[in-house]
Order: sequence, then structure tokens, then C-alpha cells
Amino acid sequence: YVGHDNSKEDFVMSDWYVMWSEDLVHWQVKKILDRKDTYMKEDSTDCWACDCVQSPWDGKYYLYYSNRNIDTGVAVCERPDGSFVDARLKKPLIPKGLTTTSSYDPDIILPDEKDPHAYILFGCCDYYAMQLDESMINVVPDTLRHVAVYPSDGTTDELEGVLRSDQPEACFIEGRWYLYWAGRYAVSDNRFGPYIFHSNIGKEIPQYPDGRCFIDHGSFVKWHGQWFYAVTRGIETPFYRQSWLLYLHVCDDGTLMIDETIRRCGVGQYCAQWEKIEAEWYMSIEDGLRKVELKENNKHSGFALLQESGNNSAQFPHIYDLPENPVMTLQLKGRRGAKVEVLIDEEPAGKIELKKDEANFIQISLPLIINSGEHDFKLVFTGYVVLDWFSFK
Repeated sequence: YVGHDNSKEDFVMSDWYVMWSEDLVHWQVKKILDRKDTYMKEDSTDCWACDCVQSPWDGKYYLYYSNRNIDTGVAVCERPDGSFVDARLKKPLIPKGLTTTSSYDPDIILPDEKDPHAYILFGCCDYYAMQLDESMINVVPDTLRHVAVYPSDGTTDELEGVLRSDQPEACFIEGRWYLYWAGRYAVSDNRFGPYIFHSNIGKEIPQYPDGRCFIDHGSFVKWHGQWFYAVTRGIETPFYRQSWLLYLHVCDDGTLMIDETIRRCGVGQYCAQWEKIEAEWYMSIEDGLRKVELKENNKHSGFALLQESGNNSAQFPHIYDLPENPVMTLQLKGRRGAKVEVLIDEEPAGKIELKKDEANFIQISLPLIINSGEHDFKLVFTGYVVLDWFSFK
């Protein structure tokens, strides 16, 4: 769910869109909410950031939208692809002046096994949350709470400097709560904090003159066993932005990481001419596989796919620029008898087996008989095995 920039000089945004895909490679797009169907002015260009969720109570889809940095409304639809209609008789859900921060850039936190309630998170520089009732279009009185963020040095004054941005996003990722804004994030054991500042996902990306990272608004989702990071990137200015979708990796210490190769090329497709295709770039895995951090001398050295036992598969679709009858090389380790079977377009293409226990990574090559071009790969693991990467020649 996205806004639509129309200028490189200012935030000129006239409507809201949804983009959808079955494989995250091929996309469709349509407008789902028009400014004239909200409480905003009919010619408004203030259609700022939105968030959409499916209600756990009535199954409908609710789109929470920003009227610039002034207030927040909500629209509803039976389908995720719209068209949405205003759900509050064209009145704001989060009005201007409710808190000391601006009442915009909503993020919805849905119920889980620890908390049966839904919440709306919003704000700029300072963040606040309120409980939503089961209608999803009203806030519950007297539930407003401040979401505090502190520096990592243990001081008791709230974080300043990098906490000067909008669009807070709270997400539970691999056992921790993360509060994200403008490429930066903080970590907590509780959804409402207090959060402790951790790092900047986009720290290698150029910054605007005011110090903000070109990576800006972002959200996280887990799908088919893979974490994805959806984020905007400014093109020359912060007013005109692209949308990126990247794989998200989580280190043991809570650090969030992304890949330069995927940042340039996108998810769900792989060039056989790359030096290597990392195992953590899978598009789906079965439950018996998991992504793990690799370390050398207690320092981060990458990620891998681990299976401790059983038979499970990982999917790597759309591998393109494959030569005819290539040799596939896999870097892996594991126990004697562990196997990796390669299926190409769902057809068996070959299998490798470890002849002895391998505590360190080794490389094993497997000749393939296929036509050149693009193919879908599935790797089926048997036994205890750790896959680091694979490549083609």
C-alpha cells in the first residue's frame, strides 16, 4: 500500500494505491482510495502515508491514511484491493492536537497471543499509541500512551537527533519488538517499550543534506518463512521516491541487515552470472529449515540455511541467464549421509551426499543437464546440513 509522489520540489500526493503480486517479481497496481472520498479537500495533494490491515473481528480491510501531517482517517473495504470508502462519515480517527506530536503516519498493531487488543501507533519525533475498539474505526478513550525511545548508552533522557523523523512502525521480529523509523530502529521486550536505540539499516546509503537517510518509510512482513523489508528510497530529493522490497536478516544480537546485491536487483529472481547466490535469499522454506547467522572469531560473517533433521525444501525461483548444462557448486557442511537434491522446474536434476562429517564448509560440484535461460530451482535437504551459498559456471 503506497502513496504516489508527483513532484520533486514538495510532497505532492493525490491518492493512494495498492500493488500486488503472486511472486514479488511481477506486479499489478491500481488506485484504491481517492481524496474526494475522504474528509480531505477534493483537490487535496496531502495524501500521505497509509497502513492497511485485515480485522481479526469482521474480516474486512481497513486502510488508515494520513492527511498530510495534520490528522489520520480510516477507510474500509471487503477486499484488500479496494476500492475503499471512508469508515467514519468523513471524520478523522486521530484528530489534530490529540498529543504534543503530529497525528499522522499510522501503523496498526494487531492482537496476538499476549494481547487481545489492536492499537494504532503514530507521530513525528515523539511516538504515541492508542487502543482501537473491535470496530477498528474508533479509539478507546483514556488509552493514549507515549512510546519512549532511549539511547543505547543507558542515559535516562529520550533519544534526540536521529529521533527526528516520522512514520513509526512496530513489529515483533524473531522474539523481539522493533520500533522502526526512517531507516533507523530501536529494540524492546515490550510492544510499547521503552525502546533502546540499536542501529540504522540504511547506514551505507547516501543521506540528504539534513542527515536523513535516502531510505525512509518502511514496513516488515514475514511470508513463506522469509522476512521482507518494504521501504522507500528518495531519488535525488526526499519528495520523489521509489519503493524497494528487500530480504531482511536478523543477527543473534538483534541487528537487522539487508544485502547490497538484492538492493540493486530485487527479490525473487537471481542471476546465474552472480559470483554466488546466498542461501538466505530463498523465496520460501519449509518449517524444518531456518536462517542462521555465521560467525568467524565471534564476528559476523554472513547467514546460512540450517536443517537439523528431516526432509525440507527451499525455493529459489526465476534463476536467469543460466548457460546450457551448467555446473552447480554448493558450499555446505553437515553430517555424513546428509543430502541435497536439486529439482529444476519440479523435475529431479541431481543429488549430492556428504560421505563423512564436515565441520567446516566444503564445496561440492554437481553437473546439470538443462537448457539455457531461466528456470525455477528447489533444493531438498535430508539430514543435518548447513548451506552457505551456491553458484553456476
